[in-house]
Amino acid sequence: MKKKLLIAIVALFTFNNAQAQLPNGSVGLDFTVTDLDGTSHNLYYYLDNGYTVFIDFSATWCGPCWSYHISGALEDLYMNHGPAGMPNVSASTTDDVMVFFIEGDESSLAALQGGSGSQGDWITGTPYPIIPTYSGTNSTQVVSDYQIGYWPTVYQICPDRIVTECGQASNPYSLISACPAPASNDNDARTFDYAGETLTCEGDLIPEIMIQNYGLTNLTSLNIEVSVNGNIMSTTPWTGNLATYATDNITLPALTGLASNDAVAINTTYPNGVMDADPSNNPAASFNVQTAIQNTHVDVTVQIVTDAYGSETTWDIKDANGAVVLSGGPYSNLSAAGTTTETPVSGTLNAQTCHTFTIYDSYGDGIDAGYGAGSFTVTDGSGSVLVSGGQFGDEDGAAFKTGSVSVGINDVVSNLSIYPNPVKDVLTIEGNYTSVDIIDVSGKLVLSSESTKNINVKSLADGVYMLNIKTENGIAVKKITITK
Repeated sequence: MKKKLLIAIVALFTFNNAQAQLPNGSVGLDFTVTDLDGTSHNLYYYLDNGYTVFIDFSATWCGPCWSYHISGALEDLYMNHGPAGMPNVSASTTDDVMVFFIEGDESSLAALQGGSGSQGDWITGTPYPIIPTYSGTNSTQVVSDYQIGYWPTVYQICPDRIVTECGQASNPYSLISACPAPASNDNDARTFDYAGETLTCEGDLIPEIMIQNYGLTNLTSLNIEVSVNGNIMSTTPWTGNLATYATDNITLPALTGLASNDAVAINTTYPNGVMDADPSNNPAASFNVQTAIQNTHVDVTVQIVTDAYGSETTWDIKDANGAVVLSGGPYSNLSAAGTTTETPVSGTLNAQTCHTFTIYDSYGDGIDAGYGAGSFTVTDGSGSVLVSGGQFGDEDGAAFKTGSVSVGINDVVSNLSIYPNPVKDVLTIEGNYTSVDIIDVSGKLVLSSESTKNINVKSLADGVYMLNIKTENGIAVKKITITK
């Protein structure tokens, strides 16, 4: 997987987490914590007062954490740029930064002082606040909220509350120039890249958008327009009361009848009933619709080939209600070069039901590196590959809808003869059937035919297609390739 520290030993400092690392561009959740000296600190207090906040999430036993801690980078950052008047901050400070050290693995006070199992004395000489999480102090909720998957994780949070993982920078102060200019207009709405659902099983989808008040006055109203392929589908008058930099996730009216690759755009206009003072920070949030593969076989097999960090990999198949019907992982880490092919997991799904396969990586870089490339493949009972891959971020997957199935479906397949395959112009289907649907890889129906021996497919583009052949005994699903 991803190598950021001491490539030979970084795996020692990762751990299983139900969530992947917090993506850059996320909005930082507020928290209030108490340091070892008994002083309370609130994140949004510092951000709202214009400070850029750096947080070092570490564990006392972590070697790379200790190396960065004693490098002096965060010490210099705090002393020369920390809040004026705070302990250990220079009188000539630039007064625009705050720094926290959060020991997130619940290590004891003795460990923080350099006791058994610790890399050293983390307290002596540290000028900025140390936030403990051992019993009787702060909870580990902030560790969970910030989805810490490995030590150390160093985050930079700009005054607009946007989070970036900045790594172990030797000169972290240089990074604050990347923070946007502070809010300066009265009426200014900001939007973020679309992060809602884009995948639909049967053409229905509920879009959503996150807005932020980037104005100096409270944001109380806004118009949100949703269009599909340039046609306006809905206009939603949002109302609320957001202070500067506050955010809101807004669920919008459902879209229906969508097809694969339909272009959806979400525009926000008229904050507080007037023209937006800075339209550049609220461009249309847009995405292309992905439709599920239709009429797949109810039997599925999931094959995972792990890399060096199999313990970071999990997956599941959920039905339309969100219930997990199949799952796997975490897997074993490799100790030497090579890849491991894990035992395939097979199961039978409900017929005529939408399902979603999702594979997760707790580190956020997929199964594509380490001691050899990993991969994943989901195949249905007809031999069709529903989804496959290896390179992804936090997660990957696809949706599919199972077709009808009956006892004796194998007999249905055996009684049909489909040729040639690959086919150029005319496909021959011999056997008793009532109709056939030809579906492309995106799940779109491209051709239907009543029972006939020869079907002209000359008009279809080269590629892989699924045949859903309806018979009196059930539906036979076969894969063909068209090659001109």
